[in-house]
Amino acid sequence: MTTVRVRQCAAAVIGATGFIGSRLVAELTSSGHPVARFNQAHPPVVGGRAAPGLCDAEIVLFLAARLSPALAERHPEQITAERKLLVDVLEVLRRSGRSPVFVLASSGGTVYSPDVWPPYAESAPTRPTSAYGRAKLRLEGELLAHAAHVRPVVLRLSNVYGPGQRPAHGYGVLSHWLDAAARRQPVRVFGDADVVRDYVHVDDVAGILTMLHRRTADLGLDDIPAVLNVGSGAPTSLNDLLGIVSTVVDRRIEVVREGGRQFDRRGNWLDSSLAHTALGWKAQIGLTDGVRECWRHLLDERAGR
Repeated sequence: MTTVRVRQCAAAVIGATGFIGSRLVAELTSSGHPVARFNQAHPPVVGGRAAPGLCDAEIVLFLAARLSPALAERHPEQITAERKLLVDVLEVLRRSGRSPVFVLASSGGTVYSPDVWPPYAESAPTRPTSAYGRAKLRLEGELLAHAAHVRPVVLRLSNVYGPGQRPAHGYGVLSHWLDAAARRQPVRVFGDADVVRDYVHVDDVAGILTMLHRRTADLGLDDIPAVLNVGSGAPTSLNDLLGIVSTVVDRRIEVVREGGRQFDRRGNWLDSSLAHTALGWKAQIGLTDGVRECWRHLLDERAGR
């Protein structure tokens, strides 16, 4: 029997303890790949110098996500801090003489122009209407401007959800709703409940990141587009999502209607067919199944299991 050996491929994950990053790290380490892990407590650049492991990586995955649409509007200094982090990392990589694949998690939900009706392909015009969207598009520009020193891949993610997502301010409507349902409190709906969004499970997002890592190890990424959408491709209104949540928790959900927010978009979902063509990736987890998984995880947590 022939044993197929998988070549080890060193990775650096910035945001390694975050919602997406923690899943990716678990996947890579379980496969035996060396992973340098960075977060706010262990930054990748200290005093202008690369932290150990950063410049050894064949692929760098920038998943830092402390910024949210709400925080971007209220705390522009956090936009500045996230941009500085990216630029500092790119600069130390440039000085190292290494040319790793560099994957940036961006926002497919906020960078495209509202003048064009979705679904948005990567070729659709961009015109962010929020501070968050403008910040993400600027990060994309910073990365693409360093294409002589790294191999850039921008992933424009839709609304990422999944078990373990915390109901922090400005993040994840679903985590807030399920938390409220578990406490038997009303859920809050901001603005028009017919507005549509694109929900993609965190494990599907980790899946495309793992694919990019595997391609880096095996074949390289010369034929991979510099920008890829990552979404389910299915438009889901807030009313539809409420119906799914009601079905999953098996009771009527009380709703409190709130006014719209400046950064909310009227409608947004992504055409992710390019990711399928280039990598064979397609979202696998349906929304109802994903919400059911989130609910079970939350109930287990509350029960101390």
